[in-house]
Amino acid sequence: MSVSELSGRELESLIAKALGDPAEASYLAAWPTMDKVLERHAIQVAPMPGKDWMWCAVVVGRPGGLPPGPWIEGLTPRLAVGRAIVAARFGKDLERK
Repeated sequence: MSVSELSGRELESLIAKALGDPAEASYLAAWPTMDKVLERHAIQVAPMPGKDWMWCAVVVGRPGGLPPGPWIEGLTPRLAVGRAIVAARFGKDLERK
């Protein structure tokens, strides 16, 4: 499965796993520490005019944080960032269990 297809609880579970967060949060509905995650892992997120204002995110990466990852799209900033985090940690394509 492609990370760009992830959403809902499945995506939230993988975000928690990628960040090493033992308590799964509601990352897509309310993410009060999102600014800290963006800063800690050097994540960039912006709407892209050439993609009809679709949100795009990428993990640039910092020492001790997530490794760099690919650009990933989402309908909302949280969705794009969540997918970017999962793609940086586990790759763009995931095996289904």
